[in-house]
Amino acid sequence: MSERRVALITQRSDRVPGRLEVRDALEDSWASGLWEAGWVPFPAVNVAAAAVAQFEALRPGLVILSGGNDAPGTGPDSVPARDETESVLLSLALRTRTPVLGVCRGAQMLALFAGMRLVPVEGHVRARHALTGPLAQAWRGPAEVASFHHWGVAEDSLPDGWDVLARSEDGAVEAFANRERRSLGVLWHPERAPHHLPSVLEVMEAYEP
Repeated sequence: MSERRVALITQRSDRVPGRLEVRDALEDSWASGLWEAGWVPFPAVNVAAAAVAQFEALRPGLVILSGGNDAPGTGPDSVPARDETESVLLSLALRTRTPVLGVCRGAQMLALFAGMRLVPVEGHVRARHALTGPLAQAWRGPAEVASFHHWGVAEDSLPDGWDVLARSEDGAVEAFANRERRSLGVLWHPERAPHHLPSVLEVMEAYEP
């Protein structure tokens, strides 16, 4: 890319053991991967009003919902402030037609926002999956992807306009997208493999209308 655009990316929320402290956090590979792909990474804070102000000030070319923490209703690691922040950013992105990439928990949030149903899956934690489907055929990423999620998307709950772009060997949905909404959800972690994130972003941009 000749001109770098801003990618506004959400962060996980972690309580620090032994301290009355909560920290927002982001894996370092997000920054290097986005920079490699031609983007300027900018972390979003987990205060909804402040995240709205960040969005309005930065006018990002991409919103990324990252992994970490449990999505609502899927486990004990509840993070209501982050849930609110990501819901607000999804609404802003939809209204402004800003592309959205959801990764792992972020894909689950994207699915919930679109009215999909989450279902438990087995064999997807600390696992690597070979992918099948249009995304797997189109991209330059590795043959296997790093998976770490207990919950997936029920394929029969995808609304009109949403397509399954990748499945794992057991048939579970691993990637889904909506061309009109310029949104892509992937249930693996592209930031955990070299050059993997830029490949996902290339596919996402090619998929846009």
